[in-house]
Amino acid sequence: MCILKIHSESTSFKKFCETTNIPVFSVVDKGDRRGINRVSNTFVVSFDVSDAEWDSFSDQVNDAIKFLTVNFYELNKLIAEVPDSDGYLDFTLYSRLNETIVNQNDHLPRELVSLAGKLNLGIEMAIYSPEAFEQEGR
Repeated sequence: MCILKIHSESTSFKKFCETTNIPVFSVVDKGDRRGINRVSNTFVVSFDVSDAEWDSFSDQVNDAIKFLTVNFYELNKLIAEVPDSDGYLDFTLYSRLNETIVNQNDHLPRELVSLAGKLNLGIEMAIYSPEAFEQEGR
């Protein structure tokens, strides 16, 4: 799973979401409730980049390259129109670490880094233990 998240302190993304063809995951205005106890302190728009599984980083990366390539012009325009925007690709991964694997390396190909850089986007990899989501008694 990979999501593109773009934040702004000053500009709502709701109008953009009404006209874009980019698949919007969510849009939140500053002050909106996010869950039970959280209130958003920024304006946020999130886009579906990849629905590949958490253990398929290479598929997520390939989807991200395609997503940024196909939507480059529209994303570039959005980011230029919101000068205080701060965006990043958020890759969600399962950790492969265990008793025999003590080091996990995941390569970001230069094509992805170049596209993200041209859009002034950061890249984040959120790595979760697969056991963190197992229910007791299984």
